[in-house]
This record gives sequence, structure tokens and C-alpha cells, in this order.
Amino acid sequence: MSEYQNTQNTESEIQISMNDIWRMIWNNKWWYILTMLLCLCVAAFYLYRTAPTYSRSAKLIVDESAQDAAVRNLSTFTSGAMGLRQNIAVENEKEAFISPDLMAIVVERNQMQTRYVEKQFLRDVELYKTSPVELQLCGDNPSLSFSFRLTREGDNTFELSKFTLGPDKLDHSVKGQLGDTLQTAVGQLCLIANPMGKEWDHELQISWASPMTRAKSMMQNFSASVSNNQSTVLVLNYKDRFPSRAETILNSLIDVYNEVWLYNKNRAARNTSSFINERLAMIEAELGGIENQLKDYKEENSLVDLQARANSYLEESTQYAERAFEVNNQLSIAGFIRDYLNDANNALKLIPSNSGLANGNVETQIAEYNSLVLQRDRLLTSSGQSNPIVSDLNSSIAAIRVAILSSIDNLIATLQLQADRIKDQEESILRQLAKSSGQEFQLLYMERQQKVKESLYVFLLQRREENEITALVNVGNTRVIMRPNGAPKPIAPRSLFIILVAIVLGFILPFAFFFLKKILNNTVQTKEDIESLNIPILADIPLSLKNKSFTMLQNRRLMDYSNTRIVVKQGRRNIVNEAFRVLRTNLYMLLGKGKYPQVVMFTSMIPNSGKTFVSLNVAASLAVDKSDSRVLIVDLDMRKGTLSKVLGLESNYGVSSYLNGDVDDALSLVTQVSDKFYCLPCGILPPNPSELLMDASFAKMIEELKKNYEYVLLDCPPAEIVTDAQLITEQVDMTAFIVRAGLLDKSFLPKIQEFYRNERYCRMALILNGVHLENKTYGYGYGYGYGYGYGNDDED
Repeated sequence: MSEYQNTQNTESEIQISMNDIWRMIWNNKWWYILTMLLCLCVAAFYLYRTAPTYSRSAKLIVDESAQDAAVRNLSTFTSGAMGLRQNIAVENEKEAFISPDLMAIVVERNQMQTRYVEKQFLRDVELYKTSPVELQLCGDNPSLSFSFRLTREGDNTFELSKFTLGPDKLDHSVKGQLGDTLQTAVGQLCLIANPMGKEWDHELQISWASPMTRAKSMMQNFSASVSNNQSTVLVLNYKDRFPSRAETILNSLIDVYNEVWLYNKNRAARNTSSFINERLAMIEAELGGIENQLKDYKEENSLVDLQARANSYLEESTQYAERAFEVNNQLSIAGFIRDYLNDANNALKLIPSNSGLANGNVETQIAEYNSLVLQRDRLLTSSGQSNPIVSDLNSSIAAIRVAILSSIDNLIATLQLQADRIKDQEESILRQLAKSSGQEFQLLYMERQQKVKESLYVFLLQRREENEITALVNVGNTRVIMRPNGAPKPIAPRSLFIILVAIVLGFILPFAFFFLKKILNNTVQTKEDIESLNIPILADIPLSLKNKSFTMLQNRRLMDYSNTRIVVKQGRRNIVNEAFRVLRTNLYMLLGKGKYPQVVMFTSMIPNSGKTFVSLNVAASLAVDKSDSRVLIVDLDMRKGTLSKVLGLESNYGVSSYLNGDVDDALSLVTQVSDKFYCLPCGILPPNPSELLMDASFAKMIEELKKNYEYVLLDCPPAEIVTDAQLITEQVDMTAFIVRAGLLDKSFLPKIQEFYRNERYCRMALILNGVHLENKTYGYGYGYGYGYGYGNDDED
């Protein structure tokens, strides 16, 4: 026992070769094909139901001030290879983009609160700009969201049903026509025809949500990211069923962002304008107060005429100052010309003309003098000093020079007199101004305060205009470098990938099922599983069913006796008949052919192992042998009587009748099944089969049967369940122990080994029954189904 357990532990490791895997795949190929077709159908159904999703992306640069850029570059330099993201400004703008507040503005601006879904066969198809109708709200709605089903009844008539208000369902329906204002449980609604819509063929599911509610759901399809750590480029991406809607959303989102940014940017300008307006109002009040005070002061002191007179004095003083300036200027010019003429070095040179002298006579003389000098200089270049004309011209020039000096002296004297008179008059006016009372100084102070307030008022007005201009010229802090665009093909669902996954799953699922079934199955499957037992093996019998069916259904059919029948027939050469022929040959070898009579007991460890099937067909195989041996099979399973039921020999007389004394001759109970094949049924199922088998009449019955039949086969109950088999073994020559493949757990094998070691059953040998053909790695002869043509005959 311990040696067997050690052998079992050594061989308990699961070893599966490539041949086993291929056989597992090939023998279940129809399951693979069926699963693959099912997965492909599921994939096709998924692709049919799932609307395609497109992706659209846009790129924009976030402008930075010089200070922000310097800080970012410094942070990048200090972080080095650590790769820390320091682009805080861009990250902040990214957070602004992913805020649902901006998306809510986009939804409201593009009127995306309403969704239209067409109910087609086994799927829902959303409509965008092609809905046959459009929803208009005609009043206040009591919820943030609602929906209803729209069913067409006529050309312009419809019915609204299946209302939902938020999470609640409403039992409410309304009928109406296009263009009518309908009072519903969700408020007043109006449905109008869409001229750009498609044909109205199916029901519509119309849902409405507030801009913020719709924006939150749309944000699941939106993403914003920074291109890399060293740039200020934002990448915006939106996924939608309609590429045009995705592009519209991204464009609108960028526009709304810039508008909000400008609004926030201009808050300083608005605050500045408010401050300036407040200051202007205050200064205007102060300026009005000063003007009123000045007016009152003049009225109290009668300073109106004084002011006019003072202004007149000031005006005269200004005029005298201007005249004094002009006269002094003329004196300076005249003195300069006189000094120029008196200089000997300038005797033969031209006199400056157009010098600004107001005396026309002197200017005329100077012009004539210069003309004569120029004429003389031209003659000198051609004839020299000896020319008499040159001498005449020199005389004329000298005379005019003397005349000019005389005129200049007269002019200087005249101008000096004018200057002295103007100075006296100016001093007289200043003395008159100095004689004014001290009240004039108070008046000047007040006027000075008035001018200061007026200057401040004008300055603030100018600053207000500059602030308004600055607010108007502000632009957004982003610049689009890539307009929303994307691939023309949808990003989801990926049809080829899904079909490939379906094919792979169609192969993996059955493979995993059969593989796990194989490695988790602890039952005896093949001859190799029992070869480790030190027990002779007569044969392994392949599985034989009346009707071909899937393996999953076979195990249920094994639990009844509908498949128990005689399959061994003369001339048949199929796999089952060959198996029983091998079993018969091995049985001859163990029993020794010709040593009659020979009694063989068929038993098993557990029920449903196929004892009746094997014993019945072994008897049929012995009967069709060319020898003249007669075969008797005895139904000793007096608890079920399966053999009697299979052969249709259910009666009140049988083995039980003989053992309880109702019948004296056991041979009279034998029924012929076929040529040389006989059966002794069990009779009525007794309540005490074990006590009957312990009676001496049982041994007497066996002895009597041995005298009349060459082979006596005993169909007995299972050894593990009842003690009948142990009582019968004393009367037999050999025990055929049936092991059912796929049914007997390997944990029972040590106990079977113990039976053999302790010789509990006479000349014990094993028969492996119900082996699946895919588990048969060997064959009888050179293999069934080919070579010698086994398997060509139909199995009955």
C-alpha cells in the first residue's frame, strides 16, 4: 500500500505534451468553432450597437510675461535632470480649461442642452442636427434634467410618453401636433419640424439637461495636457460621436476661455475707472467750491473792476516789454553793423544784409553797397586794379559806405530815445500795479488753487481715457497654433481589434475550459492511470452510446441503463467489438481455455461503472466464438436488477425465487437470449439480498449451473456499497473488477490495490470501461478507424 502511494505521489505531477494539447483541440474542434462563431456574433453585435467615436485635438500657446518666462527658465535650470514640472502658469491654465464652468458656457452658447436619440433595432443612434424635430422650452422647467419618448402617429401628430424627471419615472403621456405648446409633467414644451432633419422612421428619445449638468457629462470626453515641460503649449482633446460637434466644442471652448480671461484681465481697468470716476466727482465738488468762494470774495470786496484794471495794466506792461525787446534788438543789430563798418579789415567786404533792421533806407543802402562790391570783384578777376571802371567803383563804394555809417548813427540815436521812453512807461505801469491793495494777493492765491484743481481734474480725465483705451486693446493670452482636427477614421470601436479579440477569445475560452477540466479532473481517464497498480488489466472498453451527443450530455446518460445493450455481434469489426474481442482473448489467457466450468464475477467499486454492459457484452462475445461453449449470465444484482430490465426478463421468478425456496430447479428459470447465450434473471427484488446469498442454496445453485454451462458470468453489485460481492467471490474462479473512466476518483485506486494485495476477490483483474476515443493513445491492432478499417461499421 505504501509503495503504491509513493508511486502515485511521484506520478501525480501533471504532464501534458504537445500531442495531448493538439488532441484536446482536435477532439473538441466543434466546440472551438461554435465558441468562435459565438464570439464573432457578440463582436458583430457590439459593433452594431456601439456608435463610432472620433477624436479631435487642438494646440494653443499660452503667452507668458518676461518675468514669468524668466522664473520658469530658472526653475527648469535648478531642477536639472530631476524632470520636475515647473510650468506653473501653464498648469493653472490647463486647470481652467478642464473646469466645467467654461464647458457650461459652451453648451449654452451652442444650444447643446437637448439630445436626440433614435430607437433603432437593438440599438440607439444619436442624431446631431439631423433630428426630424426640435425641442423648445416654453416655460420654467422644474428639474435640472428630464427626458421623454416621442412616437409618431401621423404626419404632424405624435405622442409623448415615458417621462422621467431627474431620476424619477412619471406615468404620464401627452398627444399633440408639431408647433403646439404642450403642458406636460416637466413643463411647457413645443416641438417643431427641423427642415434639415432626416426622415422620421423610428421613435425618438429626447433628453434635456441644464448647461452645467450637460457640461459635467461632456467633461468625461475632454482632456487637456501640456505638450512637454519645456514649452507652454496646451493640447486639447475631445472625443465625440460626431467630428463636427467635437470641432465646434473645441473652438467654442477656446473662444470662451479667451473671453473669460479678458474679462478677468480687465477687472483692474474697471477698478481703475471706478476709482478715477470717484476722484473726478470729488475734485469736481472741490473745484466748484473754490469757484464759488472766489466769486463771493470778489463780490464782498468789489474786486471786479480792479481785476479788469489789473489785467489792463498787465496787458500794457506786456506790450511795453515786447516793444522794449524789439527796440533793444534793433539797437543791437545797428551797433553790430556800425562796428562791422568801422573795422578796417572789412573795408572791401560785403555788409550783412537782411539782418532784421526795421529801417528800410539803411537796408537799401546796404543792398546798393553790396551790389557795387560784387561788380567790382567781377571786374578785378578779369582786368585788375588799373581798370578805370574799378577805380570809379571804389570811389562809389567809399561814398556809400560813409552814407551807411551816417544812417546807422542816426538810427541808433533814434532807437535809444525810444528805448528810454518805453522803459519809463513800463516802470510807471509797474508802480501802479504795486500800489494795489493786499486783497489782490489773496485773489491770486485763490485763483492759483483753482488752476491746480483744474489741472488735476484734466489729468484724471486723461487717465480715464487712457485706461479705457488700454482695456479695449487687450487680447487673449493664448494663440492657436493648430485648429481642431483629427483623423477621419473613428478611434473607437476598433473593429479589426475587436474581431481579432473575438477570434482569440473564441479559441482561448474553450481551450481554457478543456485544459482546466483536464488538469482538475481527478478521475481515471486512460489506461495509464491504472497501470501503476500491480493488478492485471484485461482490456479497456471505449465509450459506446446509441446517439452521438456532446460530451457534456453523455455523463447524464451514463446514470441510467438506456445505453446498456448488446453491442457485440457476429461479423462486426468496429472499435467496440474489437475491444471485447481483445477482452475475450485476455480472459481465455487468464482462465485457461478448455478448463470448464469457469465462473467469472463482474463487480466494481462504485455504481454506474458499467458492470452490466461489460458482463452482457462479454457473454455475447463468448457466445459468438467459434467454439461450442454455452454462456450463462446471472443477474445477481438483486437490489436493482438492471440486467433483467435490459434483456426484458423482468418477472416474479429468478435467482431470488430459487434462493428463498419458491423454486426448486434453478435451470428452469434460465431464459435463452440468443444462440449459446442464456440468462438467469434476478426475479423479484428481495428486501434481504445479502442473507439470501449467505444461504447454502446459493453455492448449490452455482454448482448446478457449472454443470450445464461452460461459462457462468455473474453480474454483481458494487463492492464498496454492499457486501454481496464478498459473499459471491467464494463461488467464482475469477473476478473482473470494472473501473469506469471519468467516474472513478483516483483516491479509490489505493483501496483497489489493497483488495488485490489481500486477495479479497478471487483472481482479480481490471477492466477499464468507458474510455473516450480522444483519450485512447493506443489501439487494438494498429488503430481504429484506419489501417484495417475498424470503425467503418455503424454502431447500433
